[in-house]
Amino acid sequence: MLGNAFIGRDSMRWFQGLRAPRLQLPMAAFGLVGAAYYAQLGVVLYRAYRNDDRHVRRRALLVLVGNELWNVAFFGRRSPGNGFLGVLLFLGPLLSLQKAVSHDRPSVVALTPYTVWVIGYDLPWVYRLWRLNQG
Repeated sequence: MLGNAFIGRDSMRWFQGLRAPRLQLPMAAFGLVGAAYYAQLGVVLYRAYRNDDRHVRRRALLVLVGNELWNVAFFGRRSPGNGFLGVLLFLGPLLSLQKAVSHDRPSVVALTPYTVWVIGYDLPWVYRLWRLNQG
């Protein structure tokens, strides 16, 4: 949630002033997805701590940090291009975590919807946002 510190009124005005792609969801939907993400990652982290799985724990923490850094890249720098690059870079740790939890069905069930969201929505959305708002 630390990355959300960069989403102040000025950043939201900047975001609302961008040309939005047709596939852009209302802001309330982004809030719901964010809440679901923290809950899903919480399940993965809880299970990793409970099972003393340092491998998964490190990857989950890296995903958490990567998500916060995306907020810095996109909102903090006010750059759809940096946001797109951030999603591309974020895929590495996210897919690594998805693979690392493959032995733990509850973690797979918790993480897979978010992974599908990032690949199926975030990536094309931020790409279109970037392309529509290139100076």
